[in-house]
Amino acid sequence: MTSIKKIKILHFFSRGEIGGQEKALYQLFKAFSDDKEFEFGVAIGRQKGFYSKKIIDLKIPIVELNVTSGFSLKINKEILYKLRDYPIHHFHDPSPNLILLSLLSSSDIIRVFTRRGGFYNYRKKGLKIWLKYFINKILIRNFFHGYSGNTKFAADFVKQFYKIQNKKIHILYNGIFFNQLKPSIPKQKIFRKLDLSESEFNIGTACHLLKLKRVDLIIRSFSRCNIKGKKLVIFGKGNEKQRLKKLVKDLKLKNQVLFVGEVPSMADYYQILDCFILASGKEESFGNSLVEAMYSKIPSIIIKDNEALKEHISDYQTGFIAEDELDLATKIEYIFNNPGISKIIARNASSYVVKKYSVSNMIKAYKNFYFDTIGKPE
Repeated sequence: MTSIKKIKILHFFSRGEIGGQEKALYQLFKAFSDDKEFEFGVAIGRQKGFYSKKIIDLKIPIVELNVTSGFSLKINKEILYKLRDYPIHHFHDPSPNLILLSLLSSSDIIRVFTRRGGFYNYRKKGLKIWLKYFINKILIRNFFHGYSGNTKFAADFVKQFYKIQNKKIHILYNGIFFNQLKPSIPKQKIFRKLDLSESEFNIGTACHLLKLKRVDLIIRSFSRCNIKGKKLVIFGKGNEKQRLKKLVKDLKLKNQVLFVGEVPSMADYYQILDCFILASGKEESFGNSLVEAMYSKIPSIIIKDNEALKEHISDYQTGFIAEDELDLATKIEYIFNNPGISKIIARNASSYVVKKYSVSNMIKAYKNFYFDTIGKPE
């Protein structure tokens, strides 16, 4: 019996930073590492981030591009030859540099695109950012063959921003290795490490500390809550940290708000939380930390204006949806005052995400996307 030749796909992974998008891509590459139909390679723009290193550890083929984001006419011919070895190039929110390399490598390449962010108005981001995405818009609309988003919300952005009208836009939800989200450290040890008490009501969020994550909204809502013994635990780092610390100081919450920074495994830390909040605005798409918290059976809250996160949460069924800052405080108090109902909702949430965001579902969706673009072999 002759073996079936695998279809080779090169994924362009450029950011090299720790974050939900990079973690999701690592899980994607891991899921396909032993696939019988597809063989993945990874083109890495900058080998810096935590998940870049984990991707390299998977032992899948790596093409080192040695390029940064933005737009440049510097071309490395040796890289172009390596890119030609892959008949399909899959881009995840790329820079013009990366698309240019693909275009120059071969005219026969099939290019597909996945949007991993939410809605942005790039005109408000300054001339440099607007120019980058204006060039992207032209390249992706005219030289790509398949389009997708990692939520329905992201897929809608692709349709509107890139004006893709005549092709199906696939939805490729992240798949999560839920079996790897088991705590490895007893929660009592985590309580001691963070100097927290199990008798306190511990509210948490985990994200890059960026403006779009709206951690300031969480802090202000937290200050409004009429809950004795409440604590807010903030996981993550980012350029908003100092501004958030100043807000905590101004609100006289220094003894109630804890900035933990990044931790090796959030699975160990979810177990000490009584409530989880992801308050990201419409710029956020999937929100891995929210899904992980839901899996961990933590009552979770989002803000109503983020349509992507509402793909995970139905109000009072799999979590809670707050209207605004004031309503967020009300929802936190509801979870505190109604632990029984909140635990039932959290269990429903865990069952929901395990079923919807399984690795097998992700693999199936990606294969449908590829075969829909290139045609399934006979």
